[in-house]
Amino acid sequence: MVLTVFLDLLGFAMFIPDLQLRGQLLATQFLHMDNKALQVGLLIGLGQSVYSIAQLLTGTWLGRLSDTNGRRIVLLISSALSVFAYILYANAHSIFLLYLSRALSGVAAANLGVAFAYVADVSKPEERSAKMGMLGAAFGAGFVIGPALGAGLLAMNHDSPALLGYFAAALSFVNFILIYRLVKESNFDRLDSHRGSLIGNISHAASVKGLGIVMLMFFMMNLAFTNLETTFFRLLEAKNWIFQIPSDQVKTVGAIILTVVGITGVFTQGGLVRVIVPKLGELKTVRFFYSMFIPVFLCIPYFQFYWPGIIGVIMLGVTNGLSGPSMNALVSQRAPREMQGSIMGLTQSLGSLARVIGPVFANFLFQMRPSYPYLYGAGLACIPAILSWAILKPVPQDKDEVAFANVH
Repeated sequence: MVLTVFLDLLGFAMFIPDLQLRGQLLATQFLHMDNKALQVGLLIGLGQSVYSIAQLLTGTWLGRLSDTNGRRIVLLISSALSVFAYILYANAHSIFLLYLSRALSGVAAANLGVAFAYVADVSKPEERSAKMGMLGAAFGAGFVIGPALGAGLLAMNHDSPALLGYFAAALSFVNFILIYRLVKESNFDRLDSHRGSLIGNISHAASVKGLGIVMLMFFMMNLAFTNLETTFFRLLEAKNWIFQIPSDQVKTVGAIILTVVGITGVFTQGGLVRVIVPKLGELKTVRFFYSMFIPVFLCIPYFQFYWPGIIGVIMLGVTNGLSGPSMNALVSQRAPREMQGSIMGLTQSLGSLARVIGPVFANFLFQMRPSYPYLYGAGLACIPAILSWAILKPVPQDKDEVAFANVH
């Protein structure tokens, strides 16, 4: 599962250097306006939101489908859909084809909750943070290699999306084969397909002590983070800001920066999680490192490169690397066992909802002043940092879940 998640995220991360600036190019061509126009910013944001809209609409449904029919079949179907979506991106020379390809990619990516549920199925309660850390390390490894690989493929093909799209489609096809050959169905308590409504089951799960707070924190931090991830390449290129990296270099420079973030995240999730989380516990880890996001957001638009910028990038990688697996573990610990897929799917859908709202508003703010999305993101990050102190321990459901529910 770790390998399949790595390939999935590698395919996704390859598009990071291209998407913001290609969206800007296609939006200006479609509107026949200067790239500083507010309407251009809205179209750029919408182009990034389409992916998350699709993920939002299908994430919880795929999670429930995996609860009733098994994780493996959902993973296979979503991998096959990724192949088609990436082929479409390779030929996306209009903003409408770009939107369609991103929407299909979003549907396919809605399987992330299923992947988390699969790991929860095959892990003992006391091992879940470590296993989530391994899954997070696979995410991080995809983000280490993906942006640099994507930038390289773009450079090889004169900034055309063709080679990038077809290469990503090939990766998804390999992923499909690996899931088909290597991933066995996990053992879990399946839901009766006629048992209750989806909304009713989600409402029941949200009523579990502490789960609603945890999911709200997850949503708010994702909303804050979208301000960075959907404007960063534009920030580096902006002619009215301090970096002003030339257009023919910005994708490569941005990819290098994201690679450093990814390497730091892999090291953190592959090693530091196993040391820090057992000592602090998931809750204290989230409290401390969620608070660290705030100064990082405030400093990023003002960091010059070299040492201040490198330190800020490393802080971002460590903070994200430690808080992410702990947050997923907190959600998993509070979810009823028979609803792991639905709840992890719901959690990913909340992340998608944040990425629906976030890009449009972030790019609108960017059109006013490049630093505004980051200041706004810092303000949003204060909310989950404060909420983390309100998390309560869930009531263990049985003896086997005492360790599972124990939050230090």
